Amino acid sequence: MGQGTIEHSSQSQSSSSSASGGEQPGSGQSRSKLVQRLLEASNDLPQFLNDLLTTQAVVVAGTEAAGFLVERQPGKPGEDGAAAKEEKMGLRPVAHIRPDESDHETRQAALRAFQNLIVPCVQQNKDGAIEVGSPDGGEPQFCLITLLKSEGQVVAVSAVITRCRDLERARQRLGSMQLVAGYFELFTLKRVSEHSRQLAQRHQHVLQYASAVGTAEGFASSAMNLCNEMANRAGASRVTLGWLKGRYVRVKALAHTEKFDKKQDLIVQLERVMEECFDQEEPVYFNVQGESSPNVTRNAKAFSQLQGGVSVLSLPMRHKDEVVGVMTLEFPAQASPDQNMVEGLAVATELLSPQLYDRFHNDRNIFVKMGISVREGAKLVIGRKHMVAKLVVVAVLGAAAFVTFFRPMYHVNASFVLEPKDKRQLCAPFEGFLKTVNYKPGVPIKAGAEIATFDTRELRLQQNEARAEAEGKQKEFESLRVDEKKQAEAKIAEAEYRRLQARVEFIGAQIERHTLVAPFDCIILKGDLVDQVGSPKKEGEVLFEIARVDPERNDRIAIEAKMQVSDRDIQEVRRALERDSWWDRSFGTGHGKIATTSFPDDKHSFAITRVVPVGEPKEGENLFSVYADVKDPPAWMHPGLAGEGRVRIEQRRLVWVWTHRLVDFIRLKVWI
Repeated sequence: MGQGTIEHSSQSQSSSSSASGGEQPGSGQSRSKLVQRLLEASNDLPQFLNDLLTTQAVVVAGTEAAGFLVERQPGKPGEDGAAAKEEKMGLRPVAHIRPDESDHETRQAALRAFQNLIVPCVQQNKDGAIEVGSPDGGEPQFCLITLLKSEGQVVAVSAVITRCRDLERARQRLGSMQLVAGYFELFTLKRVSEHSRQLAQRHQHVLQYASAVGTAEGFASSAMNLCNEMANRAGASRVTLGWLKGRYVRVKALAHTEKFDKKQDLIVQLERVMEECFDQEEPVYFNVQGESSPNVTRNAKAFSQLQGGVSVLSLPMRHKDEVVGVMTLEFPAQASPDQNMVEGLAVATELLSPQLYDRFHNDRNIFVKMGISVREGAKLVIGRKHMVAKLVVVAVLGAAAFVTFFRPMYHVNASFVLEPKDKRQLCAPFEGFLKTVNYKPGVPIKAGAEIATFDTRELRLQQNEARAEAEGKQKEFESLRVDEKKQAEAKIAEAEYRRLQARVEFIGAQIERHTLVAPFDCIILKGDLVDQVGSPKKEGEVLFEIARVDPERNDRIAIEAKMQVSDRDIQEVRRALERDSWWDRSFGTGHGKIATTSFPDDKHSFAITRVVPVGEPKEGENLFSVYADVKDPPAWMHPGLAGEGRVRIEQRRLVWVWTHRLVDFIRLKVWI
């Protein structure tokens, strides 16, 4: 940081202070001039900050000072889509007061030191007095920082280095700096007031232009009034309005000129300038000082030189995003329009163009209007313009006609699974040990073949035991029957004999059923018990599940499709069965087609054989089982395969097929 007090010889007398904060003579006059300069400052923010910083440095007897503009950049979102990071803050130096003749590197180092001190104050949003040491061993140096705000937002920061005996004295001087910083609010209020004044003046001009157009009758009168009003209020030497005629712009009105020759050289040059603006569809500006708009200004430059160095401004006039005219204004070389005036004239032209367009069309002959309407309508229908929209409209109309009148075959979709037509279970005839198993699942079995046998040795032992007991009871009965006094015991012995004889017959019947025989030509679906030979089985335990073989399919299982039809479609299926289908009689295609998940490209016809009239709740809806025979099933089609089936109902309109679900839902809910 620099040493010594700051002097401002060009603005005031010496303004340095002693170590105790005393002021030299004449410093009050110097400060008053600085304050007066702040009050009369222009709208240039960097210049005002420089003057404000100078005043603060004089007030607190500063040795070095710097001013910065606060620039903020919004944070970018994280790479993984996280929330945006905190905004980044930057300090751009706009003023640096240092009394010595330091080189550039020294000044840059000082500015960086200022920035390091200022950043914490900006982040904490408060002023500060920070001690920065005493390089020469004298009184300590303090950096006094004030935040300059506008509408509660920090816009700039000023910082002054001063010598003070202690922190309390530094805070007192900081209060003086804060008083001077209050002029920044006056400056912002002045800028806002000036902007509001210019905006109000611009709006007033627009209202006057609109009044000039609205009070006139017809297009020619409206155009003339607008040109005259613009010439008077904008200070233009000449205002010309051109309107599109065919593919060219033709002059329709000149300010303060009732009649003009459309073929004279001035009018031709003006039309070239207007067409240059019309072709680019944006404002064209040129003046003799070399200032111009960033687009092509060749014709505007030639016209300016031809008219003695006037400033030329051409503004396009639009109606529904199409340029229909051009307004050209000429200004004297010493009265070129500023940016605010150009913006105000552009806004006025944009607002008034639709009114002039309506006046222009209303002034035409009724037959001309009719012809133009027919022409524009034909262009709109068959022209190249808006081809995408036209194709979309045609496509929508064609699609609407298609879905309304096209009648495809309506189908009911239902999932299915293939099941055997005739399936049975073979159970253990008695509790015993499995003796032999002759077949495994998947092997065709002829009718009458022995599938498995049970060990009957234990049953035969039980039968012999029961037979021996029966013979003993028979002998006891015969001996008691001859004694009249033992008739009761004889009857008991007879009953016991009959019981034992029945047990012998029952065991004999079980022995006869020890062999499981195939009731018909079949294939075992479940029951691979070869490795369970010799294991005990309980009576009634399911051992094998068999299915009848279809003789027409080369020893393949006879199958049928079991479809699950929703209750909202079951009535359609019933009506399809009751209806005499000409299609079925003519082509024999059955009631629909199925496709399995494993072979979705292979479609197979089926004929419904029966409908189970009892629904089963499943996954929130009621499903009915519908059984169907598959016509000419291929060899790979076997039980367990699943897929999708489509039951053909009848031809119905496509719009009904797409909307009947929604219509039925609405009818159910609103009870129509």
